Amino acid sequence: MLTLDLFSDLICPWCYIGGRRLHRAVGIVEERTGRRFHVRHHAFELNPEMPPEGMDRRRYRSEKFGSWERSLQLDAGTVPAGRGEGIVFDYEAMTRTPNTRAGHRLIALAEREAGRGAAMADRLLAAYFSEGQDIGDPTVLSRLGAEMGLGADVAARLADPALEATVREEEQLAEHMGLRGVPLLIVGDQAITGAAETEALAEVLERHATRPPGCEEGVCSL
Repeated sequence: MLTLDLFSDLICPWCYIGGRRLHRAVGIVEERTGRRFHVRHHAFELNPEMPPEGMDRRRYRSEKFGSWERSLQLDAGTVPAGRGEGIVFDYEAMTRTPNTRAGHRLIALAEREAGRGAAMADRLLAAYFSEGQDIGDPTVLSRLGAEMGLGADVAARLADPALEATVREEEQLAEHMGLRGVPLLIVGDQAITGAAETEALAEVLERHATRPPGCEEGVCSL
């Protein structure tokens, strides 16, 4: 099993697109090579100072990008790229920009208990971008976690200090790396910034999967 490390945030449309492209690339390379990959998500917050309850999206985006018109232009730029990955962006349904820290804890919980952090991340991104759900709302997170098979007591388990510690450590790692934007994918000793196209990702993954023994983690040994 080869591990791929992906830094992303849940309010990043290109993380949604990039995650779907990576999923397709993994499927292609697994079929070609017989090797198996595991995508390990790492938390990154584009808005670390966001209030716990989030903010009105129009107000937040207008302040961040200088105007609502500029925000709309940026949103529109993601629509065709998303369509190619089976993603429908419903920006009109999105009324709040959430605080994503609890969502990252939910991903960590799904990874810890079921090895399904990547699937949980995709579900949260779909809930936000395609369904207009407030993924900072604990009730929404509990329902989505249960939907993904994590049980009916998700809300209580999200309060586990170990999950918060995991998210904090991942964000400290990103800070140590000097990471300023996402998505960022690490494949062995190679870092890929942005939502790379599926074919380019598959080429990198296949090279990684077919390295000789001793080179699988980016360091070749005698």
